[in-house]
Amino acid sequence: MEEQNTDAKERIMNTVIKLLLEQKDVSRITIRQIAKEANVNSALINYYFQSKENLLNMAVETCMTDIANEMSGKNSNNTDPVARLKTMIKDISAFAFNNYFLSEIAISAELKNGSFTTTRIILPVLAEVFNGEKTESELKLIALQLIVPLQVLFLNAKKYKSYLVSDIFDEKQRNQMLDKMVENILK
Repeated sequence: MEEQNTDAKERIMNTVIKLLLEQKDVSRITIRQIAKEANVNSALINYYFQSKENLLNMAVETCMTDIANEMSGKNSNNTDPVARLKTMIKDISAFAFNNYFLSEIAISAELKNGSFTTTRIILPVLAEVFNGEKTESELKLIALQLIVPLQVLFLNAKKYKSYLVSDIFDEKQRNQMLDKMVENILK
C-alpha cells in the first residue's frame, strides 16, 4: 500500500510539472485535470498536498531546483570564483525572465518562505570567493543581499525600469546591472 501511495504522489507531481511546462498559464490547471491525467482521485491530491496552491508551489520549486543545480554545475570549469558567481547570477536571471510564469510563482513562494533555495545555490561559490575570510553566517547574509533584491526586481521589473534607468528585460542591460550588483556587494 505504501509503495502504491508513493507512486500516486509521484504521478501527481510529474503530471503537474508536465502541465506547468505545457500550459504556461497556472490558472487554467485544475485539480480535476491533474487527477484525471495522474489517474488518481482528486481527494488524494488534497490529502498529499493540502491545496492546489501548495502543489503548484512544490512543483515549481522542484523544476527551479533542478534547473538551478544544472546551472551551478555548468560553470564549474571556470577557476575564477567571482566570474563563476557573476555567470550563475546571470544564468538564474536569464532563466527567470525566459520562464516568467514559472519564476513568478517560484520567486513569490520563495520570498514568502525565506529565499533559501536560491541562496543555497550560490553559497559554495561565495565561500570560494571569500576563501575562509567570512563565517557561514556572513556568507548567508551576503547571499541574501544578492538574491533578495534580484527577486524583488524581477517581480517588479516594469516599475524599476524608470527608477534604475535600465531595462531589466533587455539581457545586455540586465547583465551589466547584475555585474555591478555583484561587484558592489563583494567590495
